[in-house]
Amino acid sequence: MVPLKCSTEIALLIDYNSNFYRKIVTGVARFSKVSGWRFFTTRGVPQITAKELKNWNGAGVIGRIDPDTMDYLKSRQIPAVNIKTDYLGLPVASVLMDNGQIGSRAAEYFISKGIRRFAGTAWSIKGDSGRLKLNGFGNALIKHGFDFVELKDQHEISHVSNILPVKKGETVGVFAVEDFLGRMVIEACQDASLNVPEDLAVLGTDNSHFICEMLSPQMSSMELGAERVGYQAAIMLDKILKGGDIPVEPVLVAPERIIERRSTDILLMQDELVAKALRFIHENASLPITVTSVTDALHCNRRILEKRFRSKLNRTPHEEIRRSRIQRACKLLRETDMTIETLAESCGYSSRERFNVAFRLEMSKTPSLYRREYRFSGTE
Repeated sequence: MVPLKCSTEIALLIDYNSNFYRKIVTGVARFSKVSGWRFFTTRGVPQITAKELKNWNGAGVIGRIDPDTMDYLKSRQIPAVNIKTDYLGLPVASVLMDNGQIGSRAAEYFISKGIRRFAGTAWSIKGDSGRLKLNGFGNALIKHGFDFVELKDQHEISHVSNILPVKKGETVGVFAVEDFLGRMVIEACQDASLNVPEDLAVLGTDNSHFICEMLSPQMSSMELGAERVGYQAAIMLDKILKGGDIPVEPVLVAPERIIERRSTDILLMQDELVAKALRFIHENASLPITVTSVTDALHCNRRILEKRFRSKLNRTPHEEIRRSRIQRACKLLRETDMTIETLAESCGYSSRERFNVAFRLEMSKTPSLYRREYRFSGTE
């Protein structure tokens, strides 16, 4: 006999062995404080297996939805929100990480370090998420006139010194679409007596402290902010349960920030003038500095500085000043409740209008929209 349907019981089709999914559940839990939801549990843990789902008759599901699960839930008229990019185009409500932007951010990060040789790996990653990340990485590199070598399997990772021969004075930036792959690359470097980050600078994805910090050198990684995926998925399911329309397009959540550790702690600037200029800009990003401020501090010619910036970084000193200010602004938007006016001033802008223009140029969105995307509540 099928049990009576509970109008508020939610099931989480989640793998708690994954750092990413544990963070997602944190976001769902935050929403549940105001929703009054109860959760199906196994031994007290809010989790359901695919087998248990067959006999469950609750209100809705959040989790990894595959085609078979989607068909089953539809036949039972149980709404679901998918939170994993395993199947592109799956016709189900979805809140997903913006995998393309993850790869793009990784490329921009390496380029900002002065790196000009690149590699990436998504070996063993099932589903579409790994390929989307590598595509984003490659597309961003192409825009700057670069390409990358893909480490396609465990053998190529283990023999990384053969695939990516060391060249004096050149560091290879390696983007791993999951932290465990980045760790494999670092361990392969150690076995081959390659130096990290001097020979290979390695960036992982998901910022699992267990993987990134129990390692020497410790590994830099992209913090995805998966809690926001969980919170937005819960909001979406709540709206559907209240009679709202099922979204046709997935909601994409941007990655949060890069947590820098020793594995990328390098600034490849053979040009001492450019290195000094970068240091001055980064240290003074909160002040209303100009390119003239930089040239005066370094006692150098503006035209020469701009020419060497173009050669080494493919951008101007003015663009670097803006980039550094906006990076600071993004951190403040995420982590503080400062008004936009106050925040603009603390990032070296004389007015909110000038700040808004610069922010849109750098981030393709307004500061207010950026803040909303990084707040659980979806409000400023």
